[in-house]
Amino acid sequence: MSLVLRSDDLPPDDRIEIIHDAIWAGVLPVEIDYDRPGPQIEVLCKVAQAGPVNFSSARSTPTMLRRTPALARQDHDPTVFLAVQVSGTTMVAQGDHQAVLRAGDMVVYESTRPYTVLNTDRTELHYFQVPRSALALADGALAAVTGLRIGPDNNALAAVVAPYFDSLGSTDVLDDPTAAALVAGPSIDLLRALIATHVADPGLAAAPLHGSLVLRVQEYVRAHLADRGLSAATIAAAHHVSVRHLYAELARAGIRLGDWIRTARLEACRRDLRDPASAHLTAATVGARWGFADASHFGRLFRDAFGTTPREWRLAGPAGVA
Repeated sequence: MSLVLRSDDLPPDDRIEIIHDAIWAGVLPVEIDYDRPGPQIEVLCKVAQAGPVNFSSARSTPTMLRRTPALARQDHDPTVFLAVQVSGTTMVAQGDHQAVLRAGDMVVYESTRPYTVLNTDRTELHYFQVPRSALALADGALAAVTGLRIGPDNNALAAVVAPYFDSLGSTDVLDDPTAAALVAGPSIDLLRALIATHVADPGLAAAPLHGSLVLRVQEYVRAHLADRGLSAATIAAAHHVSVRHLYAELARAGIRLGDWIRTARLEACRRDLRDPASAHLTAATVGARWGFADASHFGRLFRDAFGTTPREWRLAGPAGVA
């Protein structure tokens, strides 16, 4: 992982300030309250960045994290969190929802609204932070699940999703930048599916996600990502439905077609830029191959999504990929 913070390595009297600054810089600005003096605080925090996904793990003595209304209003890059409880007990509140988490439970919350995370005892959690746009979910689908406990007893996917994210946070796979980049896309897909299947209103997302049309459209889009002519019209025609019906079904599944296609294409570009087999291609050519005809536009979208330019991403890769 790119950052490891251990309280034992910090001067006792400076722990609160150093931890505060590290969380604000590496994760998100939040107010942090403790139940004991700085010298008695124990924290082990690890943070890694994998493309658009920020992975972090934290083991600590009791803490309270508060995303205040003022901090939420200042958020210009909306993100969504998935918290996975490893040990201890945690309470998460956002809006009118409140969740009490124990080992194996999960909760989703977002950065643009105030929230509170209260760790009542010694706890360990994994956090996965994803740009709101990368999820391509309808606002209603997301708002319906934030602050609700998600576990194997109330969500069929939880038995698969929780161990997956727990393994990412508990192993060394994220220490390898290439491996970390490769798991970013599937992680976003899993989080999207988890949210969609947990929406209480079946008309919003839960049922359609398993419907044959949505599944067929997803497979079709993945197979035709490199087609510059890929559009709502071509997708609808290939499935013998109207564009209006296509949008309606995707909306019920919580999917924004344009955002989803753009994110998938950018992930493909990011992968190819680190692929030695594509080393002879310019970044602009890689972008064009995945539907981004305008090199400048591609560069801006790539930077917005991943925080770096296509060229910088390529140069930071394994030796031999220039």
